Amino acid sequence: MKLRMPPNCFIEAAQPILRLNIACLDGIKDQRRWMACFGASPDVMADVWARIDPDRTMPAGVHPKHMTWMCYFLKFYNSEAVNGRSVGGVDEKTFWKWTWIFIEATSYLEFPVISWDNQKIGDNGCRAKLTVDGTDMPVQHRFDPKYLSHKFNSNGLKYELGVCIQTGHIVWINGPFRAGFHDIDICRQALIGALDEEEVVEADGGYQGEPHYLTIPKDAKDREEWFMKTNVRSCHETANKRLKIFDILRKQFRHDLRKHSSVFRAIVVLTQLSIEHGSPLYSVAYCDQVATNQKSDMKN
Repeated sequence: MKLRMPPNCFIEAAQPILRLNIACLDGIKDQRRWMACFGASPDVMADVWARIDPDRTMPAGVHPKHMTWMCYFLKFYNSEAVNGRSVGGVDEKTFWKWTWIFIEATSYLEFPVISWDNQKIGDNGCRAKLTVDGTDMPVQHRFDPKYLSHKFNSNGLKYELGVCIQTGHIVWINGPFRAGFHDIDICRQALIGALDEEEVVEADGGYQGEPHYLTIPKDAKDREEWFMKTNVRSCHETANKRLKIFDILRKQFRHDLRKHSSVFRAIVVLTQLSIEHGSPLYSVAYCDQVATNQKSDMKN
C-alpha cells in the first residue's frame, strides 16, 4: 500500500537549502521563498512521492530530501561544485545519484499526469479544445544550422506542447526535436493524427498550411474573435513561462542531450501537478461558431 508522505516532511528535509528552521509555510513570504528555491510546492512533492512510491521502487536510503535536491537542481541548474555545498555539504557523487534517479522517476509520470483525454474536461462543444505551440531550450552543441533556434540565435532543442483551452491543463507533449525543425512539420508528425473528426487546434501564425486541423489568428472573422484567439494563445504562453521558471530550461543545457527529454518531462509533470494543486493558469472565455450554433439550437 502506498503511503502519502506529509508535505511537512519535505519542508523539514529542505532546511539545509532554505537555511530556515520552519515547520510549515504559513506566511506569503515563506511560500514565496520556497517557490523561489524549488519551483514546486510541498504538496506537489508529496503527490509526486506518492505516485513514484520510492520506498518500493528506489534504492535503499531514499529520503524526502532527495526530492528537494532534484527540484533545487532543476530550479537553479548550478555548477557541480555549488550543488553539494548548497544542499548541506553533500559530495557530488551522492548528489548526482539521487538527483538523476528522481528526475527519471518523475519523468515516467508523464502518461498518468499528462493525459490527452483531459482536453475534454469542461468541453463546451467547441471544435478547438486545445492550443499548441513549440517551445525552444538552449543546449551546448557544436554549431549546426539544424539546431539553430531563431528565438535565441543559438543551438537548441524544441518541444511541442498542447494546453487545454477550458482548464489550462497540459495535455500533450511531443519532442525533443532540433530547434531548426519547423513547428508545422512537428505538428504533422503526430498531433494532427490524434485529433478527433472535425476537431481543430488553436495555434499561432507559424502553423499555416493545415486549415482543416489548425486555426490561426488570420482565420478570425471579426475583431471579437481575434481577441478571443489572442487570449487563448496568451494563456498558452503562460504555460510555457511556468516551465521556464526552472533555470535548467533557460540556461544552456550542458549535460548529455539524451538526458534533456527526461528533464523536460519531469518539469512538465511538476508544472501540471502545480496547476492541479491550486496554481491554475488564468481562465479564458472561448466559444467558437460551432458551440455558438449548438447553444442557439438548444434555445430554439
